[in-house]
Amino acid sequence: MQLHKKTLRVKTLAYKRLPLVIASLFIAACSSTQVQKPEINYADNYSVASVQSGSEALVVDLNWWQSFQSPALNNLMQAAQQQSPDLLISAERVKQAELQMRIANASLFPSLSASASSGESRSKPDGGSNSRSESTRASVNISYEVDLWGGIAAERASAKAGYEATRYDQDAASLSIKAAIASGWFQWLALQERIATANKNIAIAERVQKIVDARYNNGAATAADVAQQKTNLLSQRSSLLPLELQARQTQSALAILLGKTPQEFVLVTEHLLDMQVPQIAAGTPADLVTRRPDLAASEADLRGANADIHAARAALLPGISLSANAGKSASELFSLNPATQTSGWTLSLAQTLFNGGRLVNQKRLSEARRSELVLQYHKAILIALQEVDNALVAADVSQRQEISQQEIVANAERSLRLTEARYRAGTDDLLSLLDAQRSLFQAQDSLVQQRLSRLDAAVDLYKSLGGGWTLAAN
Repeated sequence: MQLHKKTLRVKTLAYKRLPLVIASLFIAACSSTQVQKPEINYADNYSVASVQSGSEALVVDLNWWQSFQSPALNNLMQAAQQQSPDLLISAERVKQAELQMRIANASLFPSLSASASSGESRSKPDGGSNSRSESTRASVNISYEVDLWGGIAAERASAKAGYEATRYDQDAASLSIKAAIASGWFQWLALQERIATANKNIAIAERVQKIVDARYNNGAATAADVAQQKTNLLSQRSSLLPLELQARQTQSALAILLGKTPQEFVLVTEHLLDMQVPQIAAGTPADLVTRRPDLAASEADLRGANADIHAARAALLPGISLSANAGKSASELFSLNPATQTSGWTLSLAQTLFNGGRLVNQKRLSEARRSELVLQYHKAILIALQEVDNALVAADVSQRQEISQQEIVANAERSLRLTEARYRAGTDDLLSLLDAQRSLFQAQDSLVQQRLSRLDAAVDLYKSLGGGWTLAAN
């Protein structure tokens, strides 16, 4: 009798504590789902922000390539929007992520199913006669899983975060492709300018070769002079070949980016030195997180990982489902009149008691995944800040180098004018004049390369700042 009373007290105590246990599990499952963000000490300004700021600085626009004032580049960007294979591929990935999100959202609604059957059976026992039976049945079933612990809602949140991350990845891919098109276009123009300069240098070397040959025939030059100039001419011709190869490869790369075959792709020439180099307002480091789609994608991945943890915790708790059914059955083929009507409902509660630690380890795995994504998000922000700083420094240095190179070109032009004047006056020979021309062409070639560096730095800065992308607009 005493043992029986003790057993009753234990059971009573267990029943009293059961609501507390369930409440504690509920609190554990519904713990804070706030996204854990890394701690970063943002500076007030970039290291060379003052160089790119001012009254003439441009706020980054989504159509940032128009600031270079290149009609041909605008046409390339328009063609890329419609035909670029990479952009089309990323768009299909967004469609897949959206469909996945819709699949997850289907859990908001109950599941409804219907079935119907009609059949006949015959039997004959040993020593007996044949018996025959017919039946027809139709039924409707409806079931719904109650999201008591928020696990299903967490799965929907995870799918939504995955869709957002894919959409942001598409924006980041679009920005990278457009930056690659702009850089490739500027490089192709620079190569055209350099090829033209190389041809001018070859023409000068050929004229010098004729002069040296004439002097050699008249005994005023040696065979070594002829060989030396011949070597110089061959070197000039040889230096042209890599430029032509790079130009062809660059044109083919642009064709692929735009979804065209290299054989049919033709570019319209513009003058690289006529390209405008915009001054860009970089803003502050703290607002970079809301301006780059790749950072937004990293944060969306983090939200998805946080939702996965919530779903894994909810999986440890009992599941509750409701179901109902209704149907008719008759003992005749293809007939429900007269019929027997049936209906019923079920409330079920299921709890996994032992599965070898699979659910617990799944929760731990989700938590470890979130910790990894927090570190990756932190690293992505640091890299983004570094990219902006590098682009600002490159824009600053390339601008100063171009100014210096412009002075070199001006001095080379002045030297050529003076040499031409002396040549006309008969105080200087033709070789000095040709050498002055070659020096000017080489200075102009370097100026083209410096302008290309400035344009590339501007493209890199647009890209590192997000290309006018904002989180609020997406």
